[in-house]
Amino acid sequence: MVTAVTGAALLGMTGCSPGDITEDSSETTGAKPSDEVLAGVDPCGLLSDEELKSFGLETRGEPRSELPWAPGCYYAGEPVTARLEKNTRQTVASSEKRSVWASFDRTQVNGRAAASAVPNGATEARACVLMFDAGQGLIQVQTQEIRLPDDVDECAKALEIAEKVEPNVPEPA
Repeated sequence: MVTAVTGAALLGMTGCSPGDITEDSSETTGAKPSDEVLAGVDPCGLLSDEELKSFGLETRGEPRSELPWAPGCYYAGEPVTARLEKNTRQTVASSEKRSVWASFDRTQVNGRAAASAVPNGATEARACVLMFDAGQGLIQVQTQEIRLPDDVDECAKALEIAEKVEPNVPEPA
């Protein structure tokens, strides 16, 4: 089954494992801690089975919480695998300052501040991270193409997924 191989590939990819992306320990500031604002967000419950299937993702996600402030959910799929993650210590603005990105392009997801980023070392691995502000943190949609040929735009796919996820999370604080 593709799940074991793609999960290991996604997490083992240089610069794209959730630990590499979210290792910064600086916290966002605001009136209410972001873990409270985002507490009700379950990364494995952000998309319906129908939405997951429409992206070629399996309907059963595997919870992955490498860091306590950045729980996520991994989905095997075809043509891409995906990881949905909430991060209570970063925002799009603070993420832009990090040195883990090969590229970082500002964009929007349904009107929210967002960015499309490629982690260092991931350009050959065909991976992308689309992030947008939610509560006092952010939501990340990480996609990776798992097979050759290289004919999928991973960042466009991440944006498509993020546009479906966005209505299901709190507005930026």
